[in-house]
Amino acid sequence: MENTLFNSDDVYVLDEQRLIELKRIALVHPLKRSRICLHRSRDSGIQEMVIVAHRDSLIEAHKHPVDKPESYHILEGRMLVRIFDNNGAILREITLCDNASPKMYRIEGGVWHQPILLTEWVVYHEVFAGPFIKEIDVIYSSWSQL
Repeated sequence: MENTLFNSDDVYVLDEQRLIELKRIALVHPLKRSRICLHRSRDSGIQEMVIVAHRDSLIEAHKHPVDKPESYHILEGRMLVRIFDNNGAILREITLCDNASPKMYRIEGGVWHQPILLTEWVVYHEVFAGPFIKEIDVIYSSWSQL
């Protein structure tokens, strides 16, 4: 089952029906997450998406190339983001929450990080510098606990 949808509208509005659909997809997908890409293709210079993740979704510690910053803005739920040094030592923990502060964060490329979901569902808006080539743009650590 495909867990990535692409927007084709000139004006996109995220509504409750789309969130229900994304949660349904995430629940049955092996990764326990889904997304709607608001950009038109993986070649777009700005990769903007709404990601829905179930608590059982495990995301490995990773980083992106130095020219690829990333930001998350929480729309629903709570997420802990761990920031690591190059050896896997935790440098900082940031808890993002929909009904408290902070609600978003931005990191430069080259920063090791790991999102950890704290509520049953986490919905977040992610912006990433494109184009996106997973084999190049997502670098997994050798020290991650997953």
